[in-house]
Amino acid sequence: MYAGLGLPWIPPTLREDRGEVEAAVRGELPDVVEEADIRGDLHTHTDLTDGLAPLEDMVRTAAERGYRYYAVTDHAPNLYMQRMTDEKILAQRERVRELDGAHHGMRLLHGTELNIGPDGEVDWPGEFLDGFDICVASVHSHFNLSRKAMTRRLVRACENPHVNVVGHPTTRLIGRRHGLDADWDEVFDACARTGTALEVNAQPDRLDLGGEDILNAKRRGARFAVSTDAHSVIHLGYLRFGIGTAQRGWLTPGDVINTWPLARLRRFLRDGRAR
Repeated sequence: MYAGLGLPWIPPTLREDRGEVEAAVRGELPDVVEEADIRGDLHTHTDLTDGLAPLEDMVRTAAERGYRYYAVTDHAPNLYMQRMTDEKILAQRERVRELDGAHHGMRLLHGTELNIGPDGEVDWPGEFLDGFDICVASVHSHFNLSRKAMTRRLVRACENPHVNVVGHPTTRLIGRRHGLDADWDEVFDACARTGTALEVNAQPDRLDLGGEDILNAKRRGARFAVSTDAHSVIHLGYLRFGIGTAQRGWLTPGDVINTWPLARLRRFLRDGRAR
């Protein structure tokens, strides 16, 4: 059918009437990211907080998926119900270091999912955050701030030199909760300016960012991480949903930081700390 119309084949995830036909005519369709391009998952949990599986099981399953690297990012202490402490996270770090490379040579990153407070502050002081390989920061409460206050909150989190990725940025839960009311153009510009990646969360009830927001943020120069936010070994298989969502936002492998080789990813994470 496409050949009969004089067009190249357009991937189904791009068929959204967002200029894909015109791009096809010009020969400018993107080579969208595929699941096989992903080298590692950058947002996952264990039973240290609200996950269902121990660290060892999550790491082993990730290695079986063929990942080259894998980040463990359990919740930080300001999500009080998780009862995280400095001692618990440091003990986990020691175990992560012991397991590093033990499964098919897969490298491990020890991280955390920080909480973005009402004023944009995050858990733990800077000198403690220096010890993590990666920090994801997410909104988990105070969803009803004014548009101005919410925008300032998110921008301030992006400007924190320890924040590498903004997790499930709009906080939407499909069919249950609308996304945050913020000036997303300003937030996406802040991400591009500070080198803070935006997450495409693969959980089926999130898919956050969604396709339109991804495309807008991409055009503004932002980078992305497609991650599962896995809370069990089964959730690691949700990656395909995040990939489909990323494709709807026209993302290519170059736009997605967890398609990059580990050395390049580490440089990206370090560069954020220097901003």
